[in-house]
Amino acid sequence: MKFWNYTIILVTMMIFMEFAGISTGLGTTLDVFGISINPNTGLITSTLGNSGFWNFIFGTGGILIAIVGAIIIGSFTRSSPENYVVLPLVVFITTTLIQTFALVISYAINTGEIWVGALVSIIMFPLGVGFILSAVEFFRGTD
Repeated sequence: MKFWNYTIILVTMMIFMEFAGISTGLGTTLDVFGISINPNTGLITSTLGNSGFWNFIFGTGGILIAIVGAIIIGSFTRSSPENYVVLPLVVFITTTLIQTFALVISYAINTGEIWVGALVSIIMFPLGVGFILSAVEFFRGTD
C-alpha cells in the first residue's frame, strides 16, 4: 500500500480514537491546532484562528524559519525538495503512532481481558510496520 494511504488511515484512526475518548498521542496536537473536546458532552470546538499554531505559521518567525531552512537544506543536499516537507510529517506521525499504539494497547490490557490486548496488538503492529516500510519505499522513490 502507498505511503499516503497509510498516513490517511492511521491519522483518521488516531483522531477517531481521540474523539471516542481513548487517550492517544494526538490530544496535545489537537490542542495546538485549537481543537478541543468537551469530555462531558462530547462537543468538539475549534478556534484555529486564535491558536498558537496559526500565529506561528503566519507570523514573521515561521515564515523566516521556513525560508532560511529551505535555503540551507537545498544548498547541502541534492534530493527532491518534496522530501524536506514530508520528512517532518513522517517523524511526527511515527512518534504519534508509537505513542498512540502504546496507550491503546495498555488501555486494552487494563480492561482485564488478555484477549482484548492481544487482538488490539494484532491489529496495531502490522499497521505500524506497514507504515514504516511504506515510508522507506517513499523515500527510496519506489512508492
